[in-house]
Amino acid sequence: MKIRHIIAGALLFVLPQLAMAQQEDEQRTIFQRPEGKECVDVGFEGGFTIGGGSVDGRATFKGGIEAGVIIGHGVEFGLYGSGFVTEREADKQLDNDKYQFDCITGGLFVKPIIAYKSPVHISFPIKFGVGEVTYSDDAWADYDDYHYRSRSNREDHSVVCEVEPGARVELNVTKNFHISLGVSYKFLLGHDLEYYDTKASIISSDGLNSLFYGVTFSFGQF
Repeated sequence: MKIRHIIAGALLFVLPQLAMAQQEDEQRTIFQRPEGKECVDVGFEGGFTIGGGSVDGRATFKGGIEAGVIIGHGVEFGLYGSGFVTEREADKQLDNDKYQFDCITGGLFVKPIIAYKSPVHISFPIKFGVGEVTYSDDAWADYDDYHYRSRSNREDHSVVCEVEPGARVELNVTKNFHISLGVSYKFLLGHDLEYYDTKASIISSDGLNSLFYGVTFSFGQF
């Protein structure tokens, strides 16, 4: 009898506590603040970048687009696409015809944002992507056995992986429009550009790594 009384008393004490805890501690989501039921702000933005730099000692134009989701005003995750083209220079290995490097990449980026409420604040985007780099000319094309080579398009091309960390100074022009001034360093990894005839390397493995600068125009709900 005593055991029954003890069990009954324990149940009478525990069950009301569980019911109260169920009412007070509702399931939380990843976007919910720990101290309350208010959700973390989720914004979005899209924009484009225009800039330049120097690749292999050549003046280079760079452009790109990006779009992402901003979590809690403090970090952004998104997708990007970018590309650059260098000025054309004479290549002694190719009868002094003028050639240029072209590169197109795309992938994911993450961007921590510091002091977003300030009219002027900073961010540190870093991009991870893949793409293609091409060494091209517009001079002529020919056929060689069963291999088609178009120098009007390219001498060679190669798949590349990209890592590009950067820093930006962002200006809140309006609630839905920002302008950013930034610098970044692009690492292009794994390319293997070769001359078609001699199979000699066109550029060293780190020859396409470059410092870039640019201005980004962003629109969205920040």
